[in-house]
Amino acid sequence: MFRSNLLILGLLLTLSGYTQAQSISSDFQKNCAKEQLQEHKDIKTKLLTEEDFKPYCSCLAEYISKSASSKQVNELVMNPKAKPEWLKTIEFKAMKACITDPKMNT
Repeated sequence: MFRSNLLILGLLLTLSGYTQAQSISSDFQKNCAKEQLQEHKDIKTKLLTEEDFKPYCSCLAEYISKSASSKQVNELVMNPKAKPEWLKTIEFKAMKACITDPKMNT
């Protein structure tokens, strides 16, 4: 009985974390794409859209979801536009990882 309750609790916690990662991904990616578009607005060689930044922002969101604590993920879920200091540190590491990712198009 105790083992099955523990197993169910573990499963619920896992699913809860997955759901949080999904919400951080969705909202975070939208904000990321808008920010990237704004930062790259002066590029004249190609008309960029938010769609162009989807792979990068997806990678960034996934990295943050895996690297942040559940408390930090909750903080972003509650306010997806927040830029706390800890996020800047993780984003910098994620940026390096995502830019060198072989799946990334430039």
